[in-house]
Amino acid sequence: MITPDAKGLYHPASNDDISTLIQYAIQNKLQVRVRGAAQSVNAAVVTDAGNNINLQLDQLRTVVFNDAAMQVTVGAGCNLGVDPYDPSETSKLENSFFEQLNQHGWAIANVPDAIHQTVAGFISTGSSGPSIQHSFDECIVAITLIDGTGTLHTLNKSDNLNDPFYAVGTSMGLLGIITSVTLQCIPAFNIIGSQSTTKITDCAYDFLGNGGDGKPSLQQMMSSTEYTRMLWWPFATVQRVITWQGHIMQPSDYNEHTGTPQHFTPQPYKPVFKTVDGSALPMQAAAAEGYKLIATWPAWLHAITGNSPVEPVIETITETVAPYLYPLMLNMFFACDSDKNPPQQFWDNWLGSLPMDRVEFSNNLFNMCYTEIWVTADKTQELMSTFQQHYQDGGFAATWVYCVEVLGAKASNFWMSPGYQQNSVRISIMWWVDNPVQPLNYYQQFWDLLYQKNIPFRLHWGKYLPPAASSQGPAYLQQQYPQWNNFMALRKQMDPDNLFLTTYWKTQLGITV
Repeated sequence: MITPDAKGLYHPASNDDISTLIQYAIQNKLQVRVRGAAQSVNAAVVTDAGNNINLQLDQLRTVVFNDAAMQVTVGAGCNLGVDPYDPSETSKLENSFFEQLNQHGWAIANVPDAIHQTVAGFISTGSSGPSIQHSFDECIVAITLIDGTGTLHTLNKSDNLNDPFYAVGTSMGLLGIITSVTLQCIPAFNIIGSQSTTKITDCAYDFLGNGGDGKPSLQQMMSSTEYTRMLWWPFATVQRVITWQGHIMQPSDYNEHTGTPQHFTPQPYKPVFKTVDGSALPMQAAAAEGYKLIATWPAWLHAITGNSPVEPVIETITETVAPYLYPLMLNMFFACDSDKNPPQQFWDNWLGSLPMDRVEFSNNLFNMCYTEIWVTADKTQELMSTFQQHYQDGGFAATWVYCVEVLGAKASNFWMSPGYQQNSVRISIMWWVDNPVQPLNYYQQFWDLLYQKNIPFRLHWGKYLPPAASSQGPAYLQQQYPQWNNFMALRKQMDPDNLFLTTYWKTQLGITV
């Protein structure tokens, strides 16, 4: 049997290796979990402490093309893009899924912001790209996994929505270890789009309202735009939004600037951070340090001044002027559009400008965590106005200094997808990991808000979830998923020894064994 590396990770090279590890785990009553790109909450990824088995599937990176069917089968450990923090140090551009797909002349229509994730990790948590018109889940035609008995299964897409195929797609690693995914592809395409930074009142759409006076509502804009994402700063003296939007280029989009489809001249998306000597990292680092100082205020002041009598005076002055200084700081990085700073226009190959982690924020610099709230799209305006009112009423305790990301997602037929059978609007709420206030203590106000306002919501499974003892714990979550009981019954069948069931998942899903 294979042994773990110095970091405690097992690296199976075949289905047989995985089956052997599972049999060993059964015999020794151990847990088994898989580390993808570790983008989820840590407790959702790894086993409980102890002599358990944590896998990394970096040796399962094969990409096999079926030209006749225009389908591709991808090893579960293959990263969508490059993972610069891969502990095995084997993630490269040339072995990334999207790069190989693009080189083959193919694409997937739904492309997420962050592509350093593994393909299995991406689908297992219910992730999605920023589109109500395109779905990654719809592209999945087969999933191969090894269950908790060591048995290999290949589940194929079916017209029967009660088929177990629809359980394993978004399964949090609780039904088995996915070893490969087969996807239906489309020809590679070009995109064209724009990015604007405006006050909320100056958006080309009605960000908070129901639309009118020639402006569509936010829901209408997201539904009619192929790809779009927004960063919203709800801080009282800021109230601005960055709107990124694009679509697949049509014949009428090509002109003397873009060139023809055969002789295309890309103008790639440029990151919001200005470049210094060709790199955005210096400006990212400066912004990250500024945010860190704000997020950890006034702890670092205490460390510097101790119990100095001037400390309260400094705090009072700083907190008085901060609302006026903060917009000036943002203007250094995210200035509103003007004649001198017009909205950005871009056109590019799909892989060049759809994923943001190729050009935007470094996870090592922006040490953020998230909760991602999914609400049915027809409640978009109610959701946004509810959040806006809460931000206004709660002030700094509600907004802090962070932005929230607003996106859409197309409905999914996977039973435990947060988008199960409903188009959704998603609000991803950011929090600085180094902030002395714990993320759960900050996020609870938003979960409580929607619960009290009777706005049903679901959550991205890889990000922060409400505490099990809260009103939005397992009993609430169960009400949001019509196939919950069927999923739990299948979990028992496919994992009779509870190899994949950690304390975290027992608690968050209310599972008793």
